[in-house]
Amino acid sequence: MRMVYDQIDIKATPERVWKVFTDFSSFPSWNPFIRQMKGELVPGRKLQITLRLGRSMLRFRPRVTVVKPTREIRWLARQRIHRLFDVERAFEFEPEGASGTRFVQFEVGRGLLAPIIMPIMHRRIAKGYAALNQALKARAEGLR
Repeated sequence: MRMVYDQIDIKATPERVWKVFTDFSSFPSWNPFIRQMKGELVPGRKLQITLRLGRSMLRFRPRVTVVKPTREIRWLARQRIHRLFDVERAFEFEPEGASGTRFVQFEVGRGLLAPIIMPIMHRRIAKGYAALNQALKARAEGLR
């Protein structure tokens, strides 16, 4: 499998969910998956990200590709050797009813090593997605 996907419905507006999600400095206090994120959400700029994958920490510097405030964020992480293993990651904030949000996150692995790496990493990434979704829901709904 070369794609990881998860979603959650949150009882908060897309504006509220966006505000919580883009407050990178607060991540260490609530986000169990993306432990640290630094940088500007500006297409073309690089972010500094630290993920918790099981017991391991993974650091990488993806390039922001899409920013649509309150709607979508995308980035592309590439390895030093082009087309060996690239990962496009997306976060979508879809309006759901009058005051809700469907938060969707997914990533697609591409390149020569994607058929090998993605199946190996899939379970840990999916667990991270689920943990992030639950934590974001709790924070945006005001439960934490």
